[in-house]
Amino acid sequence: MAEKVAVLGPAGTFSEQAAERMYPRAELEYLDGVEEVFRRVSGGGELGVVAMENSLEGSVGMTMESLLKFDLKIVKETTLDILLSLMARPGVNPLDVKVVMSHPHALAQCRDYLSKNYPGAKVQGGASTTEAMTEAAKRGDAAAVGLKEAGLRYGLVPLAEGVQDQESQTRFIALSKKPGEGTKTSIIFASKDEPGALYSILRVFADANVNLTKIESRPSRRKLGEYWFYVDYENRGKFYRDRELLHMRIKERSTMFKDLGSY
Repeated sequence: MAEKVAVLGPAGTFSEQAAERMYPRAELEYLDGVEEVFRRVSGGGELGVVAMENSLEGSVGMTMESLLKFDLKIVKETTLDILLSLMARPGVNPLDVKVVMSHPHALAQCRDYLSKNYPGAKVQGGASTTEAMTEAAKRGDAAAVGLKEAGLRYGLVPLAEGVQDQESQTRFIALSKKPGEGTKTSIIFASKDEPGALYSILRVFADANVNLTKIESRPSRRKLGEYWFYVDYENRGKFYRDRELLHMRIKERSTMFKDLGSY
């Protein structure tokens, strides 16, 4: 039986493309938002795939918040090159475009292009690139930014291809209730409110000769000046006894700790 993977819908999103790369034989389920993907997996779904971060625009806020909120594990990841096209209904003249729609991250990645070529158009964010495509297909004064293949699926044609201001990549993660194994681990922690607190935690990694591949702070949303720290680090193979000892030492120096899984 094919695995079932929840992704951000409708069909034609970058999340769909990432899921097909990680789970080529999976049955995809299209949902309306990132948090809905987390909720589906948490409620009994097999797997979910969401965008984690873009090389230009940084982390996806809803994904970061949901990793803290839901008790799920990261079990796999993949990275896609992001190539964007500006799509519209057949026959639409570029001079007639009054609104350009897409996911906010996609719009941000072609900000300079749109400012230069469509200075009078309203830039309108939405839940996904393909939601923008379906809306643009209904209008003669709108265009959407997204995957060319997705636009063709919805009856659109390209007004321009390669509209991103710079080359970029987006990292996608797969989620499960069951833990995985791998050479990378992700965690979240909050340091104590005292001098040298963060340094003492980072020293744990340094003393263990563990390489950090990412560290990012985000507001805790509990009070001003309090932050969660999201960290990715390289495992030493599958020596989980070492990993557990490392985590124990971090917990001793933290006010909150969460293991997001190895993959």
